[in-house]
Amino acid sequence: MNFSPGFGVGRKYKPAAFILIAAALVFLAPPAVAQDDDYLTVYSVIEQADSLAANGRTAQAHAKYLEAQRDLTAFKQNNPTWNTQMVSYRMDYVADKIKATSGEAVSTAGDNNSMPKASSAAISPVKLLDAGSEPRKILRLHPVVGDKQSMTMNMQMSMAMSAAGNSMPAMNLPAMVMSMDSEVKDISPDGQISYAIMFSSADVVPDKDTPPATAAVMKTALAGLQGVSGTAKMSDRGVVKSIDLKVPPDAGAQLGQTIGQMKDSFSSSSSPLPEEAVGAGAKWEYHTRLKSQGMNMDQTMTMELVSIDGDTLNLRTTITQSAANQKIESPAMPGQKIDLTKLTGTGTGTTSLDLNHLMPQTASLDETTETAMSMNIGQKKQDMDMTMRMKIDIQTK
Repeated sequence: MNFSPGFGVGRKYKPAAFILIAAALVFLAPPAVAQDDDYLTVYSVIEQADSLAANGRTAQAHAKYLEAQRDLTAFKQNNPTWNTQMVSYRMDYVADKIKATSGEAVSTAGDNNSMPKASSAAISPVKLLDAGSEPRKILRLHPVVGDKQSMTMNMQMSMAMSAAGNSMPAMNLPAMVMSMDSEVKDISPDGQISYAIMFSSADVVPDKDTPPATAAVMKTALAGLQGVSGTAKMSDRGVVKSIDLKVPPDAGAQLGQTIGQMKDSFSSSSSPLPEEAVGAGAKWEYHTRLKSQGMNMDQTMTMELVSIDGDTLNLRTTITQSAANQKIESPAMPGQKIDLTKLTGTGTGTTSLDLNHLMPQTASLDETTETAMSMNIGQKKQDMDMTMRMKIDIQTK
């Protein structure tokens, strides 16, 4: 895919080319390889804790070690195959340091019962904000081996872009409809659920106002996804531990990138359940670092248990996202770097979940993301701003 020669600073550009660039940025950007940087960020927290401990500030060091343990846990969940020996070593190291510094931390708090709570919170990346009303219960997924589900996802997007002072009117992209089948294959004694997945269909549904070039780009991105299969693991608290999608041997570069992006999305997405017993009105928070469209971003999910009826939960979710300045690969021009200067996102959603199954019965998400970026084109810096709204609806049977 190439930029239109008319797409430059101070010039008019062809709307079709602008649409292609926008669609490529959204759908075809390969995941960034930034695990090393993420690990170094966590390691810097450990170094801060070590420095505090060496200077006799044991209570502050204890808090930093707890922070490092939470970050390491999230890193391991998001990057399950990255240097597992090193991550395991650091997890053990931090656990030992937490134990070694716990005495002063507990005495400083003046409550001998606080240590178990601190350790539980450190192990879990989920922070309980409000336990809700009585009666309360422990929430865990408990499907049976052989349980099958078919999930259909309808995703609609709209976007508005501007570059070099020229704005493109907001446009609605054609809906993408994907169906996925899942089957529980094994459940370990500690609650790890292994399951198989397969995309049974993937298509673009253009309407009369859809530019043909946009539909073509999106169809190409999804072409070949039908029939792609894989395996995954999820904890009984709803956190995706690993995902392995098989790339067909004859897959082209675009399909490979699309599958990679789908794998990345699965790995970093979850609807986590709290460790503690909760009741109606309970709220909890889950913070993680994820990768999307080639960008590293921080995401915080705040979940509220609106109601509970037996094993059926009705949840309301609020999402906030942000990303620091970084360079990402241009999907339209391989080797060309794009400077991401700003990314903020907010969203709200609802989920109806039956604890007897993995996938939600129904789910919806309405999210808006604002992105500012720049790149060099013809020795000139090109600034681009994009506002994107995404609506997702999921139905499972």
